[in-house]
Amino acid sequence: MASKQNNTNTTKSLFAESLLRIAHRFSLAHVFDDFLTMSIAAFTQNLQTGLSWYEDEYLETIARYKDSDLRFAFQEALGHLVLEMNTRLGSSEGNDVLGEFFEQHISNGRNGHYFTPYHICKMMVLLNYENETYEAEEPLSILDSSCGSGRMLLAAHHTIGPGHEYYGIDIDRTCVKMAAVNLFLHGMWNSEVLCANALFPGDFVIAYRISFHPLGIFKIENKEQSRLWHRHNASFQKKQSAGESITLNTVPFSERSKDDGTQLDLFGNPPPV
Repeated sequence: MASKQNNTNTTKSLFAESLLRIAHRFSLAHVFDDFLTMSIAAFTQNLQTGLSWYEDEYLETIARYKDSDLRFAFQEALGHLVLEMNTRLGSSEGNDVLGEFFEQHISNGRNGHYFTPYHICKMMVLLNYENETYEAEEPLSILDSSCGSGRMLLAAHHTIGPGHEYYGIDIDRTCVKMAAVNLFLHGMWNSEVLCANALFPGDFVIAYRISFHPLGIFKIENKEQSRLWHRHNASFQKKQSAGESITLNTVPFSERSKDDGTQLDLFGNPPPV
């Protein structure tokens, strides 16, 4: 046990150090986002050409670092990421290495980027599924409408196992990329992560589909091609067709009074006082 803990700490520092080393010359937020972009490209190969489906985007991204030997640190970081995630698989702390790095080195709690601790995610999953050998007659569709790095979805996958569909929505594009990479590396196929404001029907920026055949993380740039967008948009229409009123408050939270209305109508009527 002690040996495993030491290996985890070593691998963790190597992953962080790889990116932090680049950040001595470049913005860490940009470095991290570029790392995610290039990782997605590296995972998504066109078998006919032997290149990534997003080769042009990869080359455009890495070109920012072409005059520095630090460009090789991106490949090192990806290797350390996979090793650390594998070492921590089954840990009570989870293995959301990307989310932890983002919280500790980039977000620092700003802009609402507080991710739910893994043990809380695990508890919330177990409240819905009584044991870790849950078997469904049909595949489940599990959605986290504010998924961050996808930690809640990872906890669900570790609890109820493969064969289900996992969906995530987040308003932050970097978080969406993190979630997509996490789902891919955990083998959560037939899943999708959408960049959008989950409180606004029809909102769409981009989505990523996680696929086993063909293997990769595939960008969806047209909302009509997004299964998640259709299903999420339909949930609004279903509530409206049932006669339920949905009123979205477009006033920014920073400009609202303390008792101003929120979007809670989306989640059912409040209990009587």
